[in-house]
Amino acid sequence: MSFPWPLVRRIYDRRAPYYDVLVQSLALGRDLSYRRKAVAALRAEAGHRVLDVGCGTGRNFPLLAKAGVRDFSGCDLSGRSLAIARRRGAKPAQGDAERLPFRDGAFDRVLCTYVLTSVADWRRGLEELVRVTKPGGRLVVADDRLPPGWFLGPGPMLRLLRTEGWKDAHRDIESGMKKVLRNVDLKYLHFRMIYLISGDRPA
Repeated sequence: MSFPWPLVRRIYDRRAPYYDVLVQSLALGRDLSYRRKAVAALRAEAGHRVLDVGCGTGRNFPLLAKAGVRDFSGCDLSGRSLAIARRRGAKPAQGDAERLPFRDGAFDRVLCTYVLTSVADWRRGLEELVRVTKPGGRLVVADDRLPPGWFLGPGPMLRLLRTEGWKDAHRDIESGMKKVLRNVDLKYLHFRMIYLISGDRPA
């Protein structure tokens, strides 16, 4: 896939004020339910340091707090989304999922929801997610199986479909995780339109 990050940032900046309502509507009112399942899959505890990659407006932050996590933060391209996220109890950083501004093994748990379908290179994004996960830590990825770029709008989606076709990458992502993680588990949600993959980084 090839979505330039300036385009992605502009789109998410523009949608930030109504993002929460939009995703909840598109998920038929079930978005927070799916996010709860992703947070539960983290198996995070109070003493864990947790990173939410592509945190957007911070929809996962209250769920992490409710799960007992005290030390959590996020990272996202969209400055306007981060301004909203900061109101939800964390100090997220601005950055690209393909070049995370964190040291190796910085987090006990890493969560990534609805990001890998919007980055230019999901393989590079996955490498970064694993890199910042502490040895012995846990990574959870959730995303959709709709046409790549659909959430960015019909223009980006149709351009990509014309040039690259519709490739459902979730099996490749699962395979990529199995190469570097243990106990990789794949689950489907929302009529199999959403997938949730979790795994543990070897100690």
